[in-house]
Formats: sequence, structure tokens, C-alpha cells
Amino acid sequence: MKNLPDVQEHQSPKYPIIIKKVGIENFKLPFHLKLRDNSEPIQLFAETSIMTNISENKKGISMSRLLLSIKDYLNEGLCWDTIKKCLDNIAINIETDYSYLKFDFDFPILKKSPLSENMFPIFYSCYFEGFKRKEKYQFNQSVTVQYSSYCPCSAALAKELEIQGFPHAQRSFAKIILTMDLMHKKQIWLEDIIDIVLGNIKTQPYPIIKRIDEQEISRIASENPIFVEDAIRIISHNLEKIEGINDWIVKCVHEESIHTHDAIAVNWKGVDNGFNVKSI
Repeated sequence: MKNLPDVQEHQSPKYPIIIKKVGIENFKLPFHLKLRDNSEPIQLFAETSIMTNISENKKGISMSRLLLSIKDYLNEGLCWDTIKKCLDNIAINIETDYSYLKFDFDFPILKKSPLSENMFPIFYSCYFEGFKRKEKYQFNQSVTVQYSSYCPCSAALAKELEIQGFPHAQRSFAKIILTMDLMHKKQIWLEDIIDIVLGNIKTQPYPIIKRIDEQEISRIASENPIFVEDAIRIISHNLEKIEGINDWIVKCVHEESIHTHDAIAVNWKGVDNGFNVKSI
């Protein structure tokens, strides 16, 4: 049984054409995530994509070899250094000059209610994405952060009626994608990206609220009405202040409560060959 046939390795393709991307996707696997506070990495699950390219003379690749290339690194605590090791190993094992890896996962952070101080996790949709072509690397990371928004227009109209109230409230989301400067010594953590939103936009959601919390949330809302244009400017301004980011793009979505559409805004850094509206 030692000489089993290997079709991928020993047969030639009928059509000698380079395949620019081939591999697996939508594969769920467990991994450990390194945290900003240097506490023990936490175990999470990711939907994973692993890709490479193949030459015109090679019929195919061993898909399992892609998984074996990253298997030993999943417990190290995922960060850029771990992704780099995985990309290197894929390139070696598949004998290719291109490797690609993406982890899509939900990252839990405990959220405390504003006054009752009830704690419960909020899950943030995230991904890590790494590329290697020859000896050049790129690492992207993304987080989608939920916040709340209260329309300044509805606030002004309510005031005109000599009443206090915000009839137009919106569940809102900011999706941020960053390309890291891999030569920079400072690591940008997922928690840093989340803080860019929640540290600067005062109106936020909470998993558990009691009446005293709801009253406090209403007070904060009355003092901080915000358009989608305001939100994306706040986030863009604070992204520009952080060193270690080569490029960034943000999309804010306010899910309208009195309209049949969503309000959106998209902004990006504007570097040559960088992110643009098609990137998000």
C-alpha cells in the first residue's frame, strides 16, 4: 500500500493553463486568539479559506496538505506572526510562490451596562487575512462594530414641537478594514479597532439593560445625536492618528427606522493602489 497513485502529482493537465487561485474555503476550525492584555489566548472557531496558485504543468494540489500546513500553529495564539508562519509553510509544502489565508470569526468582549453594571459578551464579526507572493507579505484585519445613532434632524423637529424625544433611532454598524505596516513595531489589536468606534461614539448598545440603564442611555442619546456622515468622520479622524496602519477603509451603515432604506457612508485613506469603494 506504499505506492498508492497520486493523480495530482503524476498526471499532466489536459489544458496547460496557470490557475491563479485554488484551495479550500468555508472550512470551520478551532484556533486560539492572542489578546491585547497578554492574558491567556482564548479558543474560538473560524470559517477558514486557504489558497495557493499552481503552474500550467501541474494537474492539481492536495487540499489536505493546505490544512496540514497550518495545523501546528492553531494553538499558538493567532496574530500576524502566526499568520506569517502559516503562509510560509503553505508555500513550502505546496511548492508555490503564492499563499493566501483568511480566518472569519466572532470575537467576544464583555460589555458592562452603564449603571447596573451587568456584564455580558458582545460578539464582533472579524477577520484576519494574509497574503504572500514570493517574499512580499500583506496582512489585513477587519472588525464590524455595532453602535447606536439618534437623528439630529428628528431631535430638532421634536424641539420645534416643544417636546423632548427622539422618534428616529437607528441600529448602526461600522465595518473597518486595515492593512498593517508590517515593519512597524507596534501591533494593532482587534481591541484597538473596536475602541476607535466605541471610545469616540458615545451612543452604544448593551446586551443587558435595566430601567436605570435605559434612562441613562436615553440621556446620552439626547446629548449626542449623530448622522452617518458624523460617525464616519469621527472614525476616519481617529484612524488617521494611529501609527502602524498602511491603509484603511470604513463603511458605516445606519439602519433607518422611519425610512425604507439604509443610510450609508464609505471613506478610505486614499493611498496609491490602496482600498477603494470596491473593497468593502
